[in-house]
Amino acid sequence: MFAVVYDSCGGPKVLKWKVVENPVLDFNEVLIKVEACGVNRRDLWIREGIYQHLGKNKYLGFECSGTIVKRGAAASKLPIGSKVCALLNGGGYAEYVAVPEDYVMSIPSGLTFEQAAAIPCSASLIWLSFFERNNLIRDDKVLIHGAAGGVGSLAVRIAKSLGCVVFATAGSEEKVDFCRTLDADFAINYKKQDFSEVVARETNGTGVNCVLDCLGDDVVDQNLKSLAVGGKLICIGYKDHWKWSSVEMKDLVSKDTTIMGININTFNVVEKRNMLEGIQRDIWPLLKGNPHLVDICATYSFAQATQAHTLMEKNLHRGKIVLLPRTDLPHTDLP
Repeated sequence: MFAVVYDSCGGPKVLKWKVVENPVLDFNEVLIKVEACGVNRRDLWIREGIYQHLGKNKYLGFECSGTIVKRGAAASKLPIGSKVCALLNGGGYAEYVAVPEDYVMSIPSGLTFEQAAAIPCSASLIWLSFFERNNLIRDDKVLIHGAAGGVGSLAVRIAKSLGCVVFATAGSEEKVDFCRTLDADFAINYKKQDFSEVVARETNGTGVNCVLDCLGDDVVDQNLKSLAVGGKLICIGYKDHWKWSSVEMKDLVSKDTTIMGININTFNVVEKRNMLEGIQRDIWPLLKGNPHLVDICATYSFAQATQAHTLMEKNLHRGKIVLLPRTDLPHTDLP
């Protein structure tokens, strides 16, 4: 089969599309013929050598969609021919990938392969943040950073589907405009405005119930000021790798707030299975028949993985970047 590989860590140009060995199917796995694969920041960090590849599969790609073409001896949940999406331990940047069947989900009705491939990683973080660790309800207030990105845009859509009031931040006017198309109640350029002041003004000083943060140290104090009493700051990413942050303890203690991080790569098999069951129970019903909730910025063929990574590195994308295993596909930017 063909796969996107790299012989040494470095910039996007180290990626190559070449023939590799077919995956070996374990007894509890299914073999998926990949139709699309989502591009994530983790792919870039591993390629650069910044982030360790924790999976047994040596190829990039941590979410995909496609069709089950073979099953291991103990895999019986979904039949051959099922159209699925999956959370992976790597391997999505290839024509075929072997996946434990517990990590495979049927595609919500109405979604394309491209949209389905954009969901597993984002939905995992969103379910953990909004459902498992927060239990958000109608009229709760949520502050979502990086709201124009792959995770952030879906988070805004899900929060609005739950009836929440959404404050969305982005780092350019173009991305702020995009956040408005997501139906965010308030769209803020965090590089030009103090978003904590906007939150205080629009909530009459009560703050938000939850902050979903992928920015990190630069905005910690503003995040804590934005939280309501009992609110939660949930960190799902960062701009600078493992940079130290200082915390104003007064804001943390006086409002009984909680700071937590989420890294699904630390989850064991049971925790991942329970998470994916929760996603299908709580998020899938919101997505079924609503393809407009999944925003695809651009599609590239696997042979154009260099261009896809370059686009993400420049932070120019709005929504998700998706790779397709076709060498004949012209690059397509979607509005």
